[in-house]
Amino acid sequence: MSRQRLAFIVRVCHFVVLFCTISAQFHESNVTDTSIRLLPAYAVASKANLLEGTICGKELRDFRDAVDRRILWALKTLDSSGGPKSGFFYGNNFWLGSRSQCLDTMNRRRFEIAERHILNDTQYRDPQTEFPPFEVNYFAAHFRHNSTLQYHGHIRNEDLITLGLCLPASCSTNNLSFILKEIFRDRVLLISDLYSMDLSLVRVKDLKDDHQWLFSGAIPFILVVLIFTFAMMISGTIYDIFVYQKYLNTKNEAVVGVKSVDRETKMTNSSFPSKKNRMEKVLMCFSVYTNTKILFNTELNEEMIPVIHGLRFLSMLWIIIAHTVLYTMDYFDNKVWNLRFAEGIPIQVISNATVSVDTYFFLSGFLLAYVFLKAKTTDKGRGKSVNYAKMLKEFFVCAIRRFIRLTPPYMMTIGILQLNWTWYDKTSQFYMEEKSHETCAKYWWRNLLYINNLFGHDTMCMNWSWYLAADMQFFMIGTALLILSTVYFYAAVAILGTLLISSIILSGYISYIYEYVPTLDEQYRLLDVLYYPPWLRIGPYIIGMITGYILVKLNKKVALKKNMAIFCWCLGSACNIFVLFGLYKRQISILSTAIYVALSRTVWAIGIAWIVIVCYTKYGGIVKELLTCKIWIPLSRLTYCAYLLNPFIIHSIRLHNETSAHLEFLSMSAMIMGHFGISYFCAYALYLMAESPYILLMRTLIQSYSRKKYKKREIAMGVML
Repeated sequence: MSRQRLAFIVRVCHFVVLFCTISAQFHESNVTDTSIRLLPAYAVASKANLLEGTICGKELRDFRDAVDRRILWALKTLDSSGGPKSGFFYGNNFWLGSRSQCLDTMNRRRFEIAERHILNDTQYRDPQTEFPPFEVNYFAAHFRHNSTLQYHGHIRNEDLITLGLCLPASCSTNNLSFILKEIFRDRVLLISDLYSMDLSLVRVKDLKDDHQWLFSGAIPFILVVLIFTFAMMISGTIYDIFVYQKYLNTKNEAVVGVKSVDRETKMTNSSFPSKKNRMEKVLMCFSVYTNTKILFNTELNEEMIPVIHGLRFLSMLWIIIAHTVLYTMDYFDNKVWNLRFAEGIPIQVISNATVSVDTYFFLSGFLLAYVFLKAKTTDKGRGKSVNYAKMLKEFFVCAIRRFIRLTPPYMMTIGILQLNWTWYDKTSQFYMEEKSHETCAKYWWRNLLYINNLFGHDTMCMNWSWYLAADMQFFMIGTALLILSTVYFYAAVAILGTLLISSIILSGYISYIYEYVPTLDEQYRLLDVLYYPPWLRIGPYIIGMITGYILVKLNKKVALKKNMAIFCWCLGSACNIFVLFGLYKRQISILSTAIYVALSRTVWAIGIAWIVIVCYTKYGGIVKELLTCKIWIPLSRLTYCAYLLNPFIIHSIRLHNETSAHLEFLSMSAMIMGHFGISYFCAYALYLMAESPYILLMRTLIQSYSRKKYKKREIAMGVML
């Protein structure tokens, strides 16, 4: 009996052990299966058998086994990899993990914390298992999903998911691509079933920088140009401070200490040669000291228009605000919230910020007409006979001067962008839809010829530079018409009026036939049709030219009665308010939209024209005081470089980050202030490198040419006598 009881007890114990073993295995299987479905990095490691016989396959298997045994280094590595995040429905497609933590897992240096805390930490972790037995690397995988559950705003790359993977460095991008394709095909990840979506791999990036990009394409040439520019700036500054300024100080002392004019002249000539050689003149053009003094000089002559500086700067601030939202959109983890964000009335100032560019078109046309007509008014020696050769020469001289004025900083920016974006294409975890380093390598000549706005958005180098091309094209047309007006005034007026009316009608017509409704997704869809074409943007430029003509003819003396001034203020304000807030409700009829598109830009320019005109009356008030403040003058001079650089800076900051951005009011406000400060600091550097030096060089050449021409005329007169 006791033997039977003992046998029964043994059988029960055996059954219990078997049950526990099976339960443990079942539990472990469930845990493993859950890890595979929830954690992409673990899912990759679980497919190590696909790379049998490779170092990558062996290390992936070791990584998986270490995770199963809860070894510290494996958990840290797994924790550094990304996975599905909350907010997917509103566009959070960034499963980034932590790149810095991944690379720091191999760092054996202790944290700088108190010794007692270090000793305390050893109670919970084994320092011997804290570091991986092989080198790890951070990879970025980009793949697309087709889930219809995620809200779509029909903006680019809203279906693109970015996954960060901290895995053995021995794995190549081909190894990981092969495994990920298998995982996506088998729908291993839980999110595929949860959100009813398929995943398709775009690419896997190894973010380790091998510096080979430094020797590719035009990068070496760009580096040489930058080094040469810095060398010229350093040499010019040293020459200016230690030679030329010393000479000026000596000259000033001589002027103060010597009463006789003859003696003063002798002292000046003996102290320093009055005529610098060509190399010295070139060096002075690149002097940081002299160019900074020019930048911060706030003295304006009577012919200048102070209000222009205030309008320029405030418009640039507005553009940077809009660009911050626009160019950060690719990095938002709540892209769909942008549609909610754009609904409020105050936010219309940002949503309709495209009219800030029309302010620049107006100012450009105004300055062209004002300067040209003012010069013709003061040129009393011009003849009445028609000299077509002289007119043609004048046109080409104006075009060349404009080209030299704009092109050096423009090309310098393209070079820096090429350098910077080539590096980010190699090292940034974010997907770069606009590969400006590739499009600029192919199509930079379009920018050089100022015709890049005539091509599609996808093949445009520095897509924000469409404005420069349009401005140059308008300058050519405006200059030709102004020269023509000196002989055939009414013909030039007729052409100008025809261009304005045609642009208005064509804008409305194109909007109507494309059935355009001004929602944000439609604005992006029709960029190539309604935003970039110069024939739709010339209206504000023409209004600017007309305003310049009015001020010249009135000699800037505008006399208005109080009632008329009040009426004009109301009319001008109504123009700007209509354009800014006229699209508060964007779901309007196609016909209403066409009327708005046809008139908005020209009406906006009319409102700005009134502001410029009223500043020459006694009714300018606080607006005049604000816009003519001298603090705007240096900031206004940097607007060209700030425009060139601010989108590039916004992209660069985001591409360098290891986290996505989140759209909310306070964080965006702080971001805007940072972008503004950095943009203007970098604009100052670009101004010193490529804008001011070439303006001074051009002036030096013109002065030299004028002196030679004058000397030849003197010789000819002497021969005649």
